[in-house]
Amino acid sequence: MEMRTHDIFRLAFKALRDRKLRSFLTILGIMIGSAVILALIASSSGLSVGIQAQVEKIGANTLTVSSARQFFGGGSSGTQSYQLSQQDVNTIKSFQGVSDVIPYYSQRATISYGSNSIQGELIGVDASALFTMYKGLSLYSGGLPDSYDPSAAAVGYSIAFPTGSTDQLTLNQMVSIALGGSTSSSLTFLVKGIFSEYGRVLFSNIDETIFISLQSAQILLKTQYFSGLYVMTETPEDVTSVQQEIESYYGDQVRVMNAGSMLSSVESITSQMTVFLGSIGGVSLFVAAVGITNTMFVSVMERTREIGILKALGYRPRQIMGMFLSEAVLSGIIGGVGGTMLGYVLSFIIGGALPMSGGFGPPGRTTSTTTLTPVFTPELIVFSLLFPIGIAVLAGLYPAWRAARMNAVVALKYE
Repeated sequence: MEMRTHDIFRLAFKALRDRKLRSFLTILGIMIGSAVILALIASSSGLSVGIQAQVEKIGANTLTVSSARQFFGGGSSGTQSYQLSQQDVNTIKSFQGVSDVIPYYSQRATISYGSNSIQGELIGVDASALFTMYKGLSLYSGGLPDSYDPSAAAVGYSIAFPTGSTDQLTLNQMVSIALGGSTSSSLTFLVKGIFSEYGRVLFSNIDETIFISLQSAQILLKTQYFSGLYVMTETPEDVTSVQQEIESYYGDQVRVMNAGSMLSSVESITSQMTVFLGSIGGVSLFVAAVGITNTMFVSVMERTREIGILKALGYRPRQIMGMFLSEAVLSGIIGGVGGTMLGYVLSFIIGGALPMSGGFGPPGRTTSTTTLTPVFTPELIVFSLLFPIGIAVLAGLYPAWRAARMNAVVALKYE
């Protein structure tokens, strides 16, 4: 007797529906495992892509130098950290392979104008070096502040056009800068330029930054010592040798970082995290597979007389096996589709729970955050759909084979 494919799956669906609770729990296990694996792979891919994009913005030939004690949050009481000065700029410029050294001041600040009060970052730097520091940075309107004008400033896009506010910044408008949210040390600046949307550069949000001249920063921060130095090498190949020379010269007094090594470290950590958490998803799928096997064994026992009747009617072993195996396939299909949809949602939740924050430089810089954007490739979606089906089929093979091999006479006598 022949059975059409849709008849087999119709019977399989009826069998699952007749055992609602067991079927639901089994499919739920498949969904959770599939969703976790999809979400972790998509989130880790999004992290790598995001970090790679930020590395490209700052350039592969860029190093940052900051005080080691400042970077690590200070030392013991009374310990004086090394302070970077113009002499260090001149010293590092003399190293072989260095094309330029750009000093900067950096501090958390509150930028106020009209009804807006925005927590952001203040950077004091030679404005002419901004386009060298940040690849692809452009002006939305106006121009760069004059290095010799102590009252001029240029602001990031989010400062000029804050989300949820109708009070927007215009050129030649005055803004007030207060350090650390305090009004005890503040100055007023005239906005000469507004930058286009740019995003993050290794965790530092340029859109939430106000740029002033080095001289203005010295006055506002009341110090001649720099927060850090951007060191540009002649070629990306010179980065390692220049970093080693700086570290050899200064010892543990300064902290030297490069974008490439940070990317490698982040990817290594992400890979380990994905493998570890992905194994949890794998365990969940394994548990689901055990559930499928158990459910199908129970189903075979419950339907022993039915199997005997089918065999007496002329059903061949491969047809009996196909009937039971279709239950496993259907469980895998429902679990895979549901898991893919759940994983899609979960990947954005994971992205929101793993914000990229901090800064490529000393801790004085803004600690703003942004969520990751998961990356879904066609291969990942296909894997998420087919892998649970494969697991389900493997789990259902033996029970289905046992059903197909059952003796018809024994099955008909079974009570």
